[in-house]
Amino acid sequence: MQKIKQLENEKEELQKMYEQKLKQYAVQFALKEAGGRNTKALLALVDLDSITLTEDGTIEGLDVKQLKKEVPYLFEEDNKKMEGTGYHSSNKKTDKKSETARQFQSALMRR
Repeated sequence: MQKIKQLENEKEELQKMYEQKLKQYAVQFALKEAGGRNTKALLALVDLDSITLTEDGTIEGLDVKQLKKEVPYLFEEDNKKMEGTGYHSSNKKTDKKSETARQFQSALMRR
């Protein structure tokens, strides 16, 4: 009987540790998805005891907006740079004739 109680206690402890680690990883993932630069530093600011992880995997009790207000330097900026099309314009005038056509024309004018 003593051994059974000991094993049940170990099982409960391991289950608690598993749930705590699962909650920690879920919060880290949510912070990373929200643009967190350093998830370990952000995790230190979060009270994991007040956060619950539901059966469907959603996190309740995590206020990312409040964290962004408190420590904005730990999050990526929301301003996204406008990406170009890859076209490089130049200011110099280009001759529409190809190099071969210019050589041919200069050869005709030599006479």
